[in-house]
Amino acid sequence: MSQGLDMTVNSLPSRTWNWLKMNESKLKEIEAGDTWDVKEVAGESEEIAGLTKGTAENQEVFSHIHTGMGPDMDRLGKMAGSQAIMIKSSPKSEGGSEPVRLHFSCEDNKKSFQKVEILAKEGEEVNVLMDYTSPEKTSSGLAAIQTKLHIEKGAKVRLVQVQLLGNEYTLLNDIGAQCEDGAQFEVLQLFLGSSKTYSGCQADLLGKESHFKADIGYQGKGSQRYDMNYVAVHKGKKTVSEMNADGILDDQAFKLFRGTIDFKNGSSGSKGDEKEDVLLMGDYVVNQTIPLILCAEEDVEGNHGASIGQLDEEMLFYLSSRGMSAESASKMIARARMDAVCQKIGDEQLEKLVQDYLEEE
Repeated sequence: MSQGLDMTVNSLPSRTWNWLKMNESKLKEIEAGDTWDVKEVAGESEEIAGLTKGTAENQEVFSHIHTGMGPDMDRLGKMAGSQAIMIKSSPKSEGGSEPVRLHFSCEDNKKSFQKVEILAKEGEEVNVLMDYTSPEKTSSGLAAIQTKLHIEKGAKVRLVQVQLLGNEYTLLNDIGAQCEDGAQFEVLQLFLGSSKTYSGCQADLLGKESHFKADIGYQGKGSQRYDMNYVAVHKGKKTVSEMNADGILDDQAFKLFRGTIDFKNGSSGSKGDEKEDVLLMGDYVVNQTIPLILCAEEDVEGNHGASIGQLDEEMLFYLSSRGMSAESASKMIARARMDAVCQKIGDEQLEKLVQDYLEEE
């Protein structure tokens, strides 16, 4: 790519005061034309989950899906010439389907873009596990991953994304989902590495009684920056959304979390919940949160809750009295928080990858 793309990402659906500088984020001269090293594992057999290249069959469906980071991610994908990985669901079985695993190996000084498209057919399910890793903790580069999902009537998708990139990497992680009647979409994300992480997710709950749940965990240290935008759009009747963010900020880390619950006209009987829990461990951290509830329907329920705290002095004193230094005690408490999120992954192989990464710190 001869010239980078200036991008506007993570825009709020409804703008707030400009002086807050939280409405969106600007990126300058972004390039992502390098090739990927992506290992694809589709379970034990092709009957469990199908992986194919290209988007010709369902291009019309996926081209109309809105994502959390916004249309400039689509533009970046076109400039990069990225060919999508297609993941298709399988019929439900008593033992559950084997997960589809995507291993993104992000090499040093590479700038790459990858599209992933997930199609869950009516009454079927798929479990997708993604991890982003670098060869060294000092690796630098840019990784851009866009995941779009179309979830048909009564289908279920669980998506897990774990980010363990080098500390000089920039991550652009974008998700967009459409849910039909009774569809369920669950996403679990754990962000630990990279220098800058831009993450967005939008779930359009189009069908009656469709459901969206997001669990986000992050650990910020040094000068790490997290810029996030999560949007639940309620269009169908009796739809449900739940967004939970649990993070730690230390040193000079920065975090901006935008969480929007948008009740559209016709979404009567719907409910949306958003909760954030942040532990501040450093004196110079920057913690910004902007909760937003938009309502064009009367018979709905929207809730937002936030808990922002610091390390408990009594607990630190107790641990110190048992011979543990204040620094070790702080690390143990922070590790316990990340372990709690890690246990939600529900996959031994991926959980071990996270634990090994944390042990190296």
